[in-house]
Amino acid sequence: MLINIFITIAFVCYVGSAAYAQEDIPDRLQPVITKKSSESNQRKTGFFVTDSGTGYRWSHGKNEIRLGGFIQADSRTYFDDADNTGNDNFSLRRIRPVLEVRFGDIYSFYIMSGLESNPGILDAFFESNFIKPFNLRIGKFKSPFGLERLQSATALALNERAFPTNLAPNREIGAQIFGDVLWNTTEYQIGIFSGNVDNSSGLRDSVINSNSSGIDFVARFFFHPLKHVQTEYLQGLGLGVAYSYGTQHGNAQPGEANLPTFISPGQQLIASYARGAFSDGSRERIGPQLFYHSGPFGIMGEYTISQQNIKIGATSDKVTNDAFQVQLSWVIFNGDASFRRVQPHHPVTLENISALGALQLVTRYSELNLDTKAFAHGLFNLDRSVNKARDFGVGINWYLNRNVKFQLSYNQTHFTHGATGGINRPTEKILFSRMQLAF
Repeated sequence: MLINIFITIAFVCYVGSAAYAQEDIPDRLQPVITKKSSESNQRKTGFFVTDSGTGYRWSHGKNEIRLGGFIQADSRTYFDDADNTGNDNFSLRRIRPVLEVRFGDIYSFYIMSGLESNPGILDAFFESNFIKPFNLRIGKFKSPFGLERLQSATALALNERAFPTNLAPNREIGAQIFGDVLWNTTEYQIGIFSGNVDNSSGLRDSVINSNSSGIDFVARFFFHPLKHVQTEYLQGLGLGVAYSYGTQHGNAQPGEANLPTFISPGQQLIASYARGAFSDGSRERIGPQLFYHSGPFGIMGEYTISQQNIKIGATSDKVTNDAFQVQLSWVIFNGDASFRRVQPHHPVTLENISALGALQLVTRYSELNLDTKAFAHGLFNLDRSVNKARDFGVGINWYLNRNVKFQLSYNQTHFTHGATGGINRPTEKILFSRMQLAF
């Protein structure tokens, strides 16, 4: 197995360092168009193999079919875990092959499957890139809401996403218009979606599924107000807000509640609604968000609040949960901070095997707060569900090149309630590691 890993790394190093964005779907419009314009004179009909995947081009290079993807191999080591709520393990966290077909500079079809523990089709959509201010996407893809959710899994600075993703949509079936306006200072996405349960990838008992009972309207606006100023260190500021409104309906039968569960950074279940509770009407979310990148330094933050009508017996409540995170990063040498994958200035390749790549330090604080009123009304059980979770994480990431990354991080999460008798659930302490290959 180790031989195969080294062969794969050697291949990735050989083909170069500038990679084609794979799961960078939300913000890939501008980068992909830029790449197309820069490559237009180099494309020829025939087969190709690059660090961005392999495929075939025809019609003088105007059309292409490309196969790529990424693999993430993780380990988790739990400390002070007397109750064995989490087991030390090694896993293939993500196995994501990607197929993309492009016709000229306008039409494309994108499909990404997940081959890990719960196989299925994660993304399958058709896209038309007409002009920068107006584009169309139809199919199954990430709903344009949570900032870190919209960030590629290959670009995550820590192994697992923070608590706001528990309250935000993940992948849904729908249609959206999107583009860049106001001299490329404003991105927008507006769409209608199937309204999945919070944080659901839309997989259940088939390869593609809409775990929903309603419909959602989702809109997101993200601004780069200082993009064109002369002072370079101000240009990396981004501010945005996302909003969604829709309905969810369920019933008290097992598996029909259409309600979310809540997980820790260690991917352990830390809260769920009581048996017999079910969704019963409107669901509304709002999510202010921001990032700032200047040279090696980066900041990312978001806050998500979710309100949903939930019923149990004769009691009906509007449950309000919220979460936030703040993440700081520093590329200590040979690279710049970015919302996308860090690209080393001097990547490791077979031609430059002595290069060091880029090294990044990161820290994050995240918090989840579940509605106290919902506990008082029996929608949550204090013996099994935490009322609050506070997580602190630190990590170090080594980017050999655009395709190979090694991660090491530690997360410690403190809980309020969640254990028998209403006492606090034991603190979760986990050491993560990851090897990522993206091509």
